[in-house]
Amino acid sequence: MKSHSIIFIDNQWSEDYTGKNKHSNSFIGSVVNYFTVPPWVLPKRIALAFMPPILGDNSRRVYVDFVGPCLAILTLAAILHYGHSYKVQSAAMTVTPTEILLYYCASFPFITFFLAKLGRASLGFLDIAALLGYGLYGHILTLAVSQLFDHERSNAVFFTNLFLFGGLSGLRIALVLLASIPRPGSRLLVCSVATIIHLVFVIFVHFAYMHSTFVYGSARRHV
Repeated sequence: MKSHSIIFIDNQWSEDYTGKNKHSNSFIGSVVNYFTVPPWVLPKRIALAFMPPILGDNSRRVYVDFVGPCLAILTLAAILHYGHSYKVQSAAMTVTPTEILLYYCASFPFITFFLAKLGRASLGFLDIAALLGYGLYGHILTLAVSQLFDHERSNAVFFTNLFLFGGLSGLRIALVLLASIPRPGSRLLVCSVATIIHLVFVIFVHFAYMHSTFVYGSARRHV
């Protein structure tokens, strides 16, 4: 645990599962370890993405791995492509969902890390990338539940899911960053920017790719 933080960073791996981490001291071994996560552990880590870090020591733990975030990116890309396939031709975006998702995943961690370091946050880049990566499960549930139960016919259903799933994942991101930043003046800026980007992105992809008739960048809509 960091000296001024209530957040626990967990980037250790089970020796029994990874072959006693024989190559953990090498660069390649370290990279491999980030992709070595027991399958039965992933559901717990995904569930923690919706738990504010105020519910005990377990909820304060930030797991650093690439498996959960990569799975979230692939799942989110599949959902967006599925929704985009039902867009009417006149409302379809010229930029593919994969491109938008890659831009987001490549820029958001760097923006958050830069702002967090200005506030002297105790989290490193990989810690923040994993935190934001697991936060994508809020987007997944928001879009998937809206599509499954409403087929994107009602914006009220989407915003209800956004408040529930996106709100919980965004709240966890904000509180983890808040707890890791020692400078009071920087906390509001970093947490606000990260949470706003997190929520605005899912609103954007909902209307751009999941809503069948919404025309992005135009005041008119095709009915």
